[in-house]
Amino acid sequence: MENDLRTAFLNKERAELFLTNLEKLRSDKAINELSYTALKTEYSVNLQHAQIKIDQIKQEFSKRLALRSRQLGVFKQEMANLDARFKVGQMQAEEYLKQIKAPQKKVAALEDQIAHLTSLTEAKSSVEISVPESTGLASLFSSRMRQGNRQPVIMPDLTWTPPPPPAEPEPPKEMPPPEIQDTTSITSLHILPDRAYPGSSIGIIATVINSGIEMVQHRVEFKINGRLEATNEISIEPGRSQEVTFMTVGGTPGDYNISVDKATGILKIMPPA
Repeated sequence: MENDLRTAFLNKERAELFLTNLEKLRSDKAINELSYTALKTEYSVNLQHAQIKIDQIKQEFSKRLALRSRQLGVFKQEMANLDARFKVGQMQAEEYLKQIKAPQKKVAALEDQIAHLTSLTEAKSSVEISVPESTGLASLFSSRMRQGNRQPVIMPDLTWTPPPPPAEPEPPKEMPPPEIQDTTSITSLHILPDRAYPGSSIGIIATVINSGIEMVQHRVEFKINGRLEATNEISIEPGRSQEVTFMTVGGTPGDYNISVDKATGILKIMPPA
């Protein structure tokens, strides 16, 4: 339906363009009143139909957006329930980490869909909706726009000039391999539980996202009080996120600075009861 929405916007923009040009022709007295009236009626009707179509499509996107929002609330509540079960001690860290993955993936997918649907419902023009360049109506509209702004053609100089002799080829230069910039960052860091007792298992869950346009190989570093405890090598496609999990065991009571790359948190080890 993205194509249908963009087509409707293109029809609207084309009708608006024609109406603007028509008014200019009338003010320049380059068109008679009968032609002006007939064309204005035609373009106005086209404009109205295009706006109706835009409203209908956006209404359908709004329904989908409402449905996705309700689904997101369900899965977020499922995650909250699992978190509560873990914190009260009903679930071990390994079981919690296993069960939380499915709703987390569903939440991430729904949030992407909601962002996309929101952009469609708030779109004001065709340029805000991406569709393939080969779309027929888009090509036709671009072609007519070019024709409307056509410049006088200048004939090229046809005098033939012999080409210069070929230059000696230069030896190929060794190019260094291109550096792939690390475009990853940590979007969330969870310490589960963040209050524990000596000897208890603790899960450190970090979400890494690649905000670049190329796949990135990234070495995730887990530190406690600035000391490197573990690493994890991951590959992330552009625009994707990936969860990384580290495990540790509670030690001497006190506060510990937990960091995964640049994300930080506090783990409190409580004295034994």
